[in-house]
Amino acid sequence: MPISAEQFKNIHDLVRYLNDLESKVNLLEEQNTALRTSLEEMNTRNADLVAFLKENWPKTSLFHRSFWVRALTIFGHNLVIQLILGAFLMILYFAILAPVLVQLFRQMSGSLP
Repeated sequence: MPISAEQFKNIHDLVRYLNDLESKVNLLEEQNTALRTSLEEMNTRNADLVAFLKENWPKTSLFHRSFWVRALTIFGHNLVIQLILGAFLMILYFAILAPVLVQLFRQMSGSLP
């Protein structure tokens, strides 16, 4: 809001108004200093967090920026686990089924002329 000469009836009103403005400016400068200090602390904490993540984040393609690299990495992990589980289940299947199949073949070969 603009200041006009009619606003002040005497010099004391002007001095009081200027003192009020000066106290508001001082308060704003203190708040500004506190905010700048807070911002610098946050920047330091953010830099520390980024450094921590760079050191401790797993070095894998699962977190790559490219969608295709991530997709192929997941496909590769899926393929490997399928091969491992498939081999395990095949061994388990033949360990359980082998005696049954051997018994079945012996019966069939005994019944053939």
